[in-house]
Amino acid sequence: MKNLSTIKSSRHARLLQERDSFLCNHPELQYLQKTIDEKLRNACNDNNRLVIIHSLMMEAVAELDDKLQALVGNRR
Repeated sequence: MKNLSTIKSSRHARLLQERDSFLCNHPELQYLQKTIDEKLRNACNDNNRLVIIHSLMMEAVAELDDKLQALVGNRR
């Protein structure tokens, strides 16, 4: 677990350990988590973090929608 100095509570530490364990079991998601961590590292405050997370989620939804539209278009 990186950045031990940024851990704010024992709950926070436990959740980070759970995340790391999950990523060990799903190595295909490690690159995505690294990308998220890099974007959040420079957020400066909680409001900015929420804006970044929202943006990432909307990008993912748009990508899924594009894939769904392609699938639906292929069935017609």
